[in-house]
Amino acid sequence: MLGGGGYNPWSVGRCWAGIWATLNGFEIPDRVTPEAERVLRALTFSRAAGRDPPEHWFTTLRDAPRRGVVRAEVQRVAVAALRDLPAPAAAT
Repeated sequence: MLGGGGYNPWSVGRCWAGIWATLNGFEIPDRVTPEAERVLRALTFSRAAGRDPPEHWFTTLRDAPRRGVVRAEVQRVAVAALRDLPAPAAAT
């Protein structure tokens, strides 16, 4: 997994927590623990776009699905990336 930069701390924290949970076989909870919520509420970000985060950024790791069209070029890149992945190892 690779990450970029310049994103607000709520999105980054929520995203990486969800990624690591998924990679390690953990279910993503519907709501974060009270301790995690305190950490998320204590974060600050000085850019205008992050000064007033939505409430769900403090309480969940998952955003609501956004239905819509996925551009053809994005679909091609995703299919190519998935095609090149090694097959999962058989469970022993």
